[in-house]
Amino acid sequence: MSEFRDILLALNTYPDATPEPVIDCAVNFACLCGGKISALVSILDRKKLARAYSHGSWLLDIPALIDEAVNASGQNGRRLMERFEKEARQRGVFQDEQYERSAFFLSAEHVIESAKTRDLVLAPVPDSFGLDELEIEDLVFQTGRPAILIPAYDRAPRLPVSLDRIAVAWDFSRAASRALADAMPLLKKAKKVSVLTFRGEKDIPAHLSLKEVDRHLQMHGVTAEMEDAGIDGRAIGDAIREYVSRHKTDLLVMGAFGHSRLREFILGGASRAIMTKPPLPVFMSH
Repeated sequence: MSEFRDILLALNTYPDATPEPVIDCAVNFACLCGGKISALVSILDRKKLARAYSHGSWLLDIPALIDEAVNASGQNGRRLMERFEKEARQRGVFQDEQYERSAFFLSAEHVIESAKTRDLVLAPVPDSFGLDELEIEDLVFQTGRPAILIPAYDRAPRLPVSLDRIAVAWDFSRAASRALADAMPLLKKAKKVSVLTFRGEKDIPAHLSLKEVDRHLQMHGVTAEMEDAGIDGRAIGDAIREYVSRHKTDLLVMGAFGHSRLREFILGGASRAIMTKPPLPVFMSH
């Protein structure tokens, strides 16, 4: 299993800048992984923005709105990069900084291309999940690399971040298998690992058990608790949230499950529930 030596952090500057505690969280992840971290920040470009809004309403002062947005984005970008470089250099994990000029939000295409040659991408998920939703989905489904989704709102994790307690959501799917394999370097570092299966959310054959998962983890030196539970009428997202909260979990590992229809992904219930509002850092792989 490869180590996470080459890590990318995606940062946004507009309309809501990525909260600075997310940077601290990401830098700490790089330290725990023993890797180096780069930051990619999106700055609004005045010319691109002007072209995008060239047919704006006459009721609005478009040039003034563009100037306000570009100035705010630039100030946020400089502030975030200063924070990132300071924290990453102090902790000995700084790799480099990258800037993207865009017409609006952080371009998923640019992040995807950068992430394809990284071991791991860290993606903040804002509270106002909506316009960014497809970009987060594209990042998870199209890079071929694992991602850690970091809550980027009031409950954003503060330092110190640990990997002491890791929970693995296991549903016997291909995506869960991929996530388990990709997360192995982190599972080896954890003090406690739990593998959790909720019966009832999916049609899981009764003969499937967690014995083989346990055997596989032991082969890699990981001792884990196997928990086979019923969903008890709850939504799968609520069941997972309740579990990670009750057990004070530091990181959740789960496969990203979805069906591709043209370029639109129809996400599975657990993927949708956790991806849209992660209650803690979530390691996702597809």
